[in-house]
Amino acid sequence: MHRLLAVLLFVLLAACGQQQQSGQASREDYPVVNAPEINTDIGPNGAGPITSALAMNVETVRAAAPSFIVAETQDQVEGEAFTAITLSAADEVVFRILPTADRAHIHAIVTRSTQARGPAQEIVGQTKFADVPEDEAAVCLSETVDGGPGFACSTAPDGSFWRVYRLPAEYDGPSDPFDAIDPDVLHEATLAEMRWIAPRA
Repeated sequence: MHRLLAVLLFVLLAACGQQQQSGQASREDYPVVNAPEINTDIGPNGAGPITSALAMNVETVRAAAPSFIVAETQDQVEGEAFTAITLSAADEVVFRILPTADRAHIHAIVTRSTQARGPAQEIVGQTKFADVPEDEAAVCLSETVDGGPGFACSTAPDGSFWRVYRLPAEYDGPSDPFDAIDPDVLHEATLAEMRWIAPRA
């Protein structure tokens, strides 16, 4: 009887230890998400603490996002150079802010960080297209993602929040237009980016 109790106690202690290690691993994997003072949510209403088309300068952004390290960085789209602003925490860029055409205000905020969370707790690099609610993927457009085929989806053509997916690397079928993509492959597409479009200033 005593031996049985000892075995049960050992099993219980081992299970508790595994749960504690699992929780610690989760905190270590997502240190920013688990920091209560840092907002890493992104969705239709904004990205992190930013919910409007603020002036595109470090001082304004820093005032709106005091929990992040705010810095300028050089970027380019289709060969056109511009200055972006990054929001970082725990030595990782969580959000990248892109300017309007006149460089005066925030146009969009994107994330490719596993520290960010979508409206349904989506995680870049892990969440599949099969997981997105149908009404949040009412409009999908083909898009090149990291040099390969992919697509972006939102609730409407002028939606404020877009999820960008990368098709499996082995897929060699048609990808443009979106409707040409093999439906079976669509479900295996992986979330590569989340993008919030700021309302016009």
